[in-house]
Amino acid sequence: MYLAIIILPLLGSIASGFFGRKIGFSGSHTITCTAVIMTTVFAVVAFFEVGLNNIPVYLELFRWIDSESLYVSWAFNYDSLTVSMLIPVLIVSSLVHIYSIGYMSHDPHKQRFFSYLSLFTFMMLILVTANNYLLMFVGWEGSQIICPKWWIESDNSILNFMPLIHTFNQKRFFFSKKLNSSQRIGPHNINVISLIVGSLLNNSYLEKRGYGIRIIFIKQNDNVEYLMWFHSVFVNAGYCNKEKPKLYKVIRKNNKMFFMYSFKSYSFSSFNWLYDMFYRDNIKIIARNLDEYLTPLALSTLFLSPGRPEERGVKLAKSCVLVEDIQYLSLVLKKKYNIKTSLVLKKKYNIKTIINDSNLNDSKYSSVSLHIENNSVSTFSKTIKPHLLHSQYHLLNRAIVKLTFARKF
Repeated sequence: MYLAIIILPLLGSIASGFFGRKIGFSGSHTITCTAVIMTTVFAVVAFFEVGLNNIPVYLELFRWIDSESLYVSWAFNYDSLTVSMLIPVLIVSSLVHIYSIGYMSHDPHKQRFFSYLSLFTFMMLILVTANNYLLMFVGWEGSQIICPKWWIESDNSILNFMPLIHTFNQKRFFFSKKLNSSQRIGPHNINVISLIVGSLLNNSYLEKRGYGIRIIFIKQNDNVEYLMWFHSVFVNAGYCNKEKPKLYKVIRKNNKMFFMYSFKSYSFSSFNWLYDMFYRDNIKIIARNLDEYLTPLALSTLFLSPGRPEERGVKLAKSCVLVEDIQYLSLVLKKKYNIKTSLVLKKKYNIKTIINDSNLNDSKYSSVSLHIENNSVSTFSKTIKPHLLHSQYHLLNRAIVKLTFARKF
């Protein structure tokens, strides 16, 4: 039983890592979660045998170094302190394994992630149960350096739930300039993806670089606090350089002032699916599977990204907004959030309500808007308000609440 406490997570990691394609995602998380849960049960039994009865257990597997006066072996010691530490480590690890089943369900590298997660648990057990300092150093290096590096190259979104991993290790490996786009395949989580999707629905665009894709964020708003917050989210998540982008001030008619900036993300090979989703023949479109990714956060990002930056000389990717795409988006808002909208197009600062749907495909119209109908404004406000800053609440009190889509043929 005491050997199983150490070996089971390692076996789960091997099964998920080397045979992940054969056993699939379900088999991977079933094997790894079962192994960690069984280890937790054995640790509880060991706590009653060793901790309460004060009967330590010594387990030696084989010799490691035997040179005259230096003798080091792969040995593990279970005393009252050890079994007491095993309980919180394994309970937390079991909960993280179980939570990750749903949290990582949309990740393309699920088997690899569960393999690394179980390997991290194994290294933590080595660290806690080691009988000598050299073996303890192996557990420390594995749990604090090696496993976090692999995680960050795979997906570090779950690292927020592992307080034993230092932020230093995350940044140390993820921000390495030696990584190319094919090695950068994370981090990704639903909040960051929502911000990206909401931005791509308007002025931001994707750019191919090598084997990966990078995002060119173009943001404008009359609220500098929001612009700085938006950039800081991607900096803290490791998507872009920490240097603040240059902020431009734009004065429109009636002396209304707007601020805007543009910054680029790093190139990621795992952004290729976004390019396939939003681009047809190198022209940006509104994706037809948008209902899965149009979260309230993505909707609020679209709402806070109005305007047409091409009028001010800012580079904008070639994009095409068709009536079918706008109608699809309107249908998604109705089905998913019960928000009713009406289509409006804009030409040379003159607003014209669409009468014939085919008019929307005419290139002479520079932008298209979905105006939130009066009886749906309240629903729309409740949906996105939790994701707005306090300084942005006044935007929901405008006479016309709308979602604007820039277009350029």
